Amino acid sequence: MFQLLLLSNLLWEYVIPMPMCLDVEGYNELSMEEIFDRAIVMAQYTYNLTTQMSEEFDENFSESLWYKARNSSTCHTASLATPEDSEQIQQTQSDDLLKVMISISRAWYHPLEHLVRSVAALKGACETMLSKVKEVEKKNEELLEEMKRILVRVHPGAEENAYPAWMGLAEVRSANEDTRHFALSNLFHCLRCDANKVATYLLILRCRVIHDNNC
Repeated sequence: MFQLLLLSNLLWEYVIPMPMCLDVEGYNELSMEEIFDRAIVMAQYTYNLTTQMSEEFDENFSESLWYKARNSSTCHTASLATPEDSEQIQQTQSDDLLKVMISISRAWYHPLEHLVRSVAALKGACETMLSKVKEVEKKNEELLEEMKRILVRVHPGAEENAYPAWMGLAEVRSANEDTRHFALSNLFHCLRCDANKVATYLLILRCRVIHDNNC
């Protein structure tokens, strides 16, 4: 279902052990189905944008086959235990699935901030790429709130899991252009993969919660 995440040492990970309680205030205005529908639209839109960005970056900055072959970094979210196929997803409790989606979304908060700055400073990048990165940053924050709404409904009083921190800032700020491009290419590919996971999890979870798996 998902692309395999390739291995490298560019992005190191650690986990922030700071789970946060969710506030239920203001989360009961919409029906569960409406919240799911909004979240799924956001997630699919975000995935489409990340796909476009990744392909555009590779087309313009990663043209050689040798360079593409080097794109084998571990994503900073690889430390999260995520189900990798339909059977594993179905075996995962709804609240646990939501928590891992929230952790993925939170784990991209700072990388997306720096991705916006890096693309803005990237020589040869077109304006549309920058606008797409900014839009993904915005949608990631909005999607996080929608998923928290769902978690509060599915499992009131739940706490968020810890999430992995991104440690790749030195690479995206490197004075070496190849290092920068390699790091950015990896970020785009990881972002695309994680966006795909969230969109897929939401679709399956909607079927489970709203239609009792009768989809």
